[in-house]
Amino acid sequence: MSKKEKKIEIQLTDATLSVNGENYDGYVLTLGKKEIGQIAEFSEKQFAIVKNGNAETFFKSLKKAVENIIENYNLTH
Repeated sequence: MSKKEKKIEIQLTDATLSVNGENYDGYVLTLGKKEIGQIAEFSEKQFAIVKNGNAETFFKSLKKAVENIIENYNLTH
């Protein structure tokens, strides 16, 4: 038997994030009403996943940062 595929909708919204006491433009990923991650944009080619107000992991593209957050979310839930 095959499982039915669940369709999920993840939204990426603009936000201002505080990283180490400084404000940066960034994005918040939400699944339904639950926030699953934050990404700060330091420059056009540097994006960081933000956890507890600290930059954790750096990526060269927004797409890679989003993929990483979704992967980690799927592995833990």
